[in-house]
Amino acid sequence: MLMRGFGDILYQIVPKPRVRRQETDVRRRAERLLVLTKGNNPTFSYYLEERLNRSPYPSQVRDLADGLDDIDPEGLYVVVCRYIRPRQLQWLYRNRNRIAGAALFLDDDIAATLVSREGRLGYKAYITAVGILPLMVLNRVLTDVWVSTPALRKALESKTTDIKVVGPLPSKLTYHCRKDDTETDHVVMAFHTGGCHEAEHNFLVPVVRESLRRCRNLRYEVVATGKIARMWQNADLPEGQFVIHSNKVWADYLEDTLQSKVDILLVPLAQSRMNDVRAGTKRIDAVRMGAAAILSRSHVYQHNASNGEVFVDYDPTDWVEEICRLAGNITLRHRARDATANVVKWIAENEAASFPLHVE
Repeated sequence: MLMRGFGDILYQIVPKPRVRRQETDVRRRAERLLVLTKGNNPTFSYYLEERLNRSPYPSQVRDLADGLDDIDPEGLYVVVCRYIRPRQLQWLYRNRNRIAGAALFLDDDIAATLVSREGRLGYKAYITAVGILPLMVLNRVLTDVWVSTPALRKALESKTTDIKVVGPLPSKLTYHCRKDDTETDHVVMAFHTGGCHEAEHNFLVPVVRESLRRCRNLRYEVVATGKIARMWQNADLPEGQFVIHSNKVWADYLEDTLQSKVDILLVPLAQSRMNDVRAGTKRIDAVRMGAAAILSRSHVYQHNASNGEVFVDYDPTDWVEEICRLAGNITLRHRARDATANVVKWIAENEAASFPLHVE
């Protein structure tokens, strides 16, 4: 309780994004777009890439390590995807009264990640350096703040009142629904995640162990490194029924998950300040793999659920029962797969495809 109280206090102290004071804000017509992003990554793929493809504005994308001195700031609208490095921040601040506007896009609560007891210290140092400390300058440049969910907007709205929700926009290059209805001897079950999801790994260890022992046709694959990988190696899982994959760069992961076969994708979600503001982008991963998703019963996934999707309370026994039910019934797997594909298709067809540029 004491640690939680300290975390709440620290969370309030950590800088949050806010737009610069409107009375000193000089608006200019946007003529071009520039996106600053850390290479190709899930946030860029799921929220920005397709919007750039559909945008009427000429646009370019620069990596965080790239310089900006060759860019004309006049008529330029800049989108910062989560992070920014000092050299680009200096350029933005120097040209803050010449650019058409600047938006920060966030798909998670970075401050909550920092104060969480989960996550590696190295990762927290990184997000502090490129995601939190820059706000002390970036907040004097921003004309807009965009976030991925209404819950994240609510978490941040005490600091800035004009926050726009920019939800995920799947593209054909990002997801692909395969309908391989061939029944095989083995059913592949997977848990793919990155970032701060130690709680979910801990939750799944006994679930996966029991599921593999009860369902001998199951094969399990997990993406993990470091102490999480060692935890799975020492989890006493049945020999020959599991494999541990190391993390891959995003482009390679996209390609691999388009080609490899996954029948069941596990999507547990522990309750936390971080998870409560997330978007349900794991659905897109499941559709790309052609997998039936088992989703945590939470507002993150249930607010736009489709009939036939599989939701389970955050209880190990319930997860084992549902895994074994799907592992033994290909018809149920296909029903769940197609239901989730319907949700992703609906999002792709109904989500606003334009950027909410706050310019005159």
